[in-house]
Amino acid sequence: MSILKYVLIVPLIGISFISMGKEAVDQQLSVSDNPSVSMKIQRGNVELVSWDKNSIQIKGELDDLSQGLIFEVKGNSVIVEDKLPRSYQGSNKQGSQLTIYLPKQLDLDAEGVSANYQLSQLNGQISLALVSGKINAKQLGGNTKLTTVSGNINTTELAGKINLETVSGDITDSNSQGEAELRLVSGELKSQSAFTQLSVDQVSGDINATVNHITELNVVTISGDAQFNLGADLHKARLETISGDMTLTFTSMPNISFMIDGGPGGKIDNQLTDDKPLKQKYSPAKTLQFKTQAGAGQVNINTISGKINLTK
Repeated sequence: MSILKYVLIVPLIGISFISMGKEAVDQQLSVSDNPSVSMKIQRGNVELVSWDKNSIQIKGELDDLSQGLIFEVKGNSVIVEDKLPRSYQGSNKQGSQLTIYLPKQLDLDAEGVSANYQLSQLNGQISLALVSGKINAKQLGGNTKLTTVSGNINTTELAGKINLETVSGDITDSNSQGEAELRLVSGELKSQSAFTQLSVDQVSGDINATVNHITELNVVTISGDAQFNLGADLHKARLETISGDMTLTFTSMPNISFMIDGGPGGKIDNQLTDDKPLKQKYSPAKTLQFKTQAGAGQVNINTISGKINLTK
């Protein structure tokens, strides 16, 4: 198979790179249906947008330290890389400034070091991993995984299977649907979406989520408060909190059997029914078991040094 390759070479002087200023790029190659795209833009700002063409176009400016743009098509595979030296210094402002037009249906595996990415209207297997950078994503469908070590993730109108993860940053999501897994360390989570299944792991941060269409909910939170606004569709949940309060507010009375363990130092406030927590015989911990309506679903809640609030 033929290989189409564009390489833009930036001059080198001696053995050290001398910046010649940003180099403009405007390249376009034809691709097959549902291409598999591998992308590496290490720093700067990258915008990925879809269009109704079987081609990929790259427009903008290369990194100040760029050693050349690698843009290859081989069969169904596409490689895009703004190649940099193995070691370098400088700010994100000196990085690539690129807009890349892609077919809407594709498999995408993208990565960056100190880069901000914007993605919109793409569908397929979407994976993006950053070390230090912000991610803004809108209208992605299929199987989406977005990860940044140090940066915020903002998503809107995602659909399908969704995996979002940040170590030092916030996650803000709105109007998404499907199944979601969200992981945060030292960050805030805000979500107002139509997920049917949601799993949250959070350390040192607060949660505020409105998920009225949720049927299955799994949450582990440490050193942070959690507020969930839920609908009557909830059927199964396993919730754990350590050193933090959790409040479940239902828009209408659920059809659930509740089993709540107050644990050491925990408190339980049930405003759904008149059932009160009971103190264990040989322990200061309190537990509460009760059901609403027929108790068809099952919700298990455990806390250590936290307060569980159930309201309607």
